[in-house]
Amino acid sequence: MGKTWIIGVISLLAVSATWSLETGYNHNISVISHTSPFLTSTVPLGLQHGVIAARSEHFHLGNNAILKCSNKTWSEMIYTIWKIQLGGIKCQISSSNDNQNLNTCNDGKAMLNTSRGESYLQIPGFSKRDEGIYHCESVYKAGSYASNIDVSLIAPPNVFAWLEWEGSRQVAVCLAEGGKPAASISWSENWNSTSTTTLNLDGFNKVESRLVLPEGIATGNLTCAVIHPSWEEVHMVTPGIVIPWRLVIISVGTISFIMAILGCLYFTRKHPCRISPKAPQSQDYVEEVEPYASYIQSANLIYNSSAGLFT
Repeated sequence: MGKTWIIGVISLLAVSATWSLETGYNHNISVISHTSPFLTSTVPLGLQHGVIAARSEHFHLGNNAILKCSNKTWSEMIYTIWKIQLGGIKCQISSSNDNQNLNTCNDGKAMLNTSRGESYLQIPGFSKRDEGIYHCESVYKAGSYASNIDVSLIAPPNVFAWLEWEGSRQVAVCLAEGGKPAASISWSENWNSTSTTTLNLDGFNKVESRLVLPEGIATGNLTCAVIHPSWEEVHMVTPGIVIPWRLVIISVGTISFIMAILGCLYFTRKHPCRISPKAPQSQDYVEEVEPYASYIQSANLIYNSSAGLFT
């Protein structure tokens, strides 16, 4: 028992020395498998006292991610250490058979055991901030194991396809946006096409493929095929005709203007303008003038009578 423990310690020192010489990244990543729940493949790099491996694992957005360092049960384990590097931030989670446990991540990550006693690291609600390098070191009674795991997010894209005019020629456009990694787009017809891939600020990809259509060609059977690792099947999309927004705005404005003119004409016919006749002169003015005229006539009669007396 004492010799086994000494062998385990020597193996751990060898693994730690190897880790200190590595940068933490390994580019010998194998192809993603679509059959396993967390898409894992392993490539052994060397074998001394223990096994050092590098692998890549991808997890869907929002799912609980599970990382295993080895398939040894806890009854065989001496201890397991996870060294995690996420965007320049480092933390560590470890557990040993003498209950000396440590967790400096403080973000929900934890080491748990399966019903068979196998140790694993759980990442709840996987998101882009959980992407990074996960290094694990596991020492058990018969040896040791270490692995560098490149963990990343896998997210399906949103797919759109439409037809539009580019000058005098018609173009079919197929867009796969918001995917991680980038999707692959192909067309059912081998005409002139170009594809561009853009990495957005949020870390997700935008892939756009444009297919120039020959003049007078029918587009009813034209489809674009989109392939992504998060799908088990190829997504086929048929481009539809899209009316430009500028044309829609001009059409709506023209119709509104015509309706306004027709409305004004209709209102004018139903309610024609009428000129009111001139109001008759008020009789009060005549009545006010008549007393003054009577006074003048009376004064003239008196004057004439007086003049007759002196003649």
